[in-house]
Amino acid sequence: MRTVWQDAKARRMLGAILMSSLGFGLNVLALGQVLFELTGSTQAFVTVLASQGIGAICVLPFCGPLVDALSSTRVYIAAAAAKAACVLSIVGITVAHTGDPVPFIMAAAVLLAVFDNVERAALFKFTAHHISKSAVVKFNAVNGMAFQVGVVIGMALLGVVLAYGSPTKALLLSVGASAACALVASRVRLEKSENTRPLSAALLRTALLGLLGDWRQMFRQYRKELVVFAMVVTCTADFLFANSMSTLVVPLVDRFYDGRSWYISALEATFGTGMITASFFTSRTARQRLLPLWLAVQAAAALLLSRTGEPVIHFGAFLVAGFANLNSLVWLLASLQQHAGEGDKAKMASLRLLAIGLGSVVLMPFVGQAAKVSLGTGYVSVAAIMLVFALGSVWVAARFRPRATTG
Repeated sequence: MRTVWQDAKARRMLGAILMSSLGFGLNVLALGQVLFELTGSTQAFVTVLASQGIGAICVLPFCGPLVDALSSTRVYIAAAAAKAACVLSIVGITVAHTGDPVPFIMAAAVLLAVFDNVERAALFKFTAHHISKSAVVKFNAVNGMAFQVGVVIGMALLGVVLAYGSPTKALLLSVGASAACALVASRVRLEKSENTRPLSAALLRTALLGLLGDWRQMFRQYRKELVVFAMVVTCTADFLFANSMSTLVVPLVDRFYDGRSWYISALEATFGTGMITASFFTSRTARQRLLPLWLAVQAAAALLLSRTGEPVIHFGAFLVAGFANLNSLVWLLASLQQHAGEGDKAKMASLRLLAIGLGSVVLMPFVGQAAKVSLGTGYVSVAAIMLVFALGSVWVAARFRPRATTG
């Protein structure tokens, strides 16, 4: 049995993921810096983040059926190239100095989120079709590690670039990272057919016209497996928790570390280190029966952060939370990939991303409002949300029955 690293397809796709996440690490903070320099306010960037979430939610129902009909690697390559074009357009708009660039930057940023979600759906389908069932959990774990490593490298590069240049130069590096992602993915050689069809106007028309039918058929197929939809909803928890930790780390550092910004990076890197560490143990820790435990651990970490100002506890909580976060994320992702029908891989990915987007739009404002009361209240709200997900996941852990698979 080959390991993930011995599989050339998996190796090259992990390289593409590393490049993609490196660009992500550069994009997020560099785009915020560009908008701050243009407007003198953080409100523009907040608006961009909200718009990106809405844009992603709107495209996901269409994205699944189209990706299911096409080659996962070709869609992944096209999405990576489109992301490079979006970031390059932001750079062009910024340096052109013609009119008010902010609305155009926002529009390009929304498209960036759209293509990012298409890329994720394609990766979900690729994993389901081209990674062996015995290696899919490990691949998703290493995928999470590659993503975290790329983000950390991207943020480190951003710091170097900003020390000697401008955020637009950092965005140019991001363009290069997305282009490299597309190039590496283009070298993936597939041996197994996905039953795809050549891209054509007729295919696009058929896919769009059959959109409602495709979704209706999928929902009908799983109507007797409500636990699958519960799993999709539970996927929201890990992303909500990670986003909440990133949101609340800024006031945490402001309160307990005199606003020294390097502590933000240090705590975020500690969370990433916990995820990377977990990737080495997922064969034993990313298990169905342990799902409620990992969600409860994240709730406990948030509650602990609400009650102490001790740096050792802060860093320990971030480390343990990252470890727990990857384990629950990996099991849910791998289980949905394997359980989805052969023609429903990308639609399942879209449904998962849609749940994550909707959950974030609904619950993140709740966390934000709680944080306005106090930092501790913010963390308590995160703990309460994760505890609800943990209790719900007890039913998932008890009732889910994976399909019998071979390979």
